[in-house]
Amino acid sequence: MEKLQTLAWVLIGLAVFIWRMVQKARETTAREQRERRFSRPDPNGRPRPVAPGLPATSFEDLLRQMQNQNRPEAPKPVPATEETTPAGRTLPRETTVVARSLEETNRPARSLEQTAPARSLEAPSRELRRAATLPRAQPQQDYWQREQSRPEAPASLGERLRNPADLRAAFVLGEILQRKF
Repeated sequence: MEKLQTLAWVLIGLAVFIWRMVQKARETTAREQRERRFSRPDPNGRPRPVAPGLPATSFEDLLRQMQNQNRPEAPKPVPATEETTPAGRTLPRETTVVARSLEETNRPARSLEQTAPARSLEAPSRELRRAATLPRAQPQQDYWQREQSRPEAPASLGERLRNPADLRAAFVLGEILQRKF
């Protein structure tokens, strides 16, 4: 029994499919016939559109018509009857609000360019002074004198580790010299 029901559904679906295909074929045939009425076939048998015939009007009529299109239209008269709502009341006239502007248009235009002062085109010269009035250069300390004036560094490792500045410098140097990457 189940097999017969399944077979019936398949046959119904097949019948609907065939019916739709026949309808689509009829539509296509009707459309092609309508197109053939308005076109002539080309050498390959395909329909080709027909060009419209020449206008029945003369050249002067067409020229007048184009000139009339370019003229500005006269304002249309307002109908005497007022429009009403479905209930019979007259529609209110809509008026536009004049835009309010803060711009002052009556102020005269003035130039915003600054006037250039009259200057000489020569390059400015520096003030000249005699060498005798300039300050004398102070002699630099000699390298050996600077070495002798430095305090002695702690001799033992224990003394160096007790000084926080030396300990900090040792830690930084250790990080720099013993890189992991």
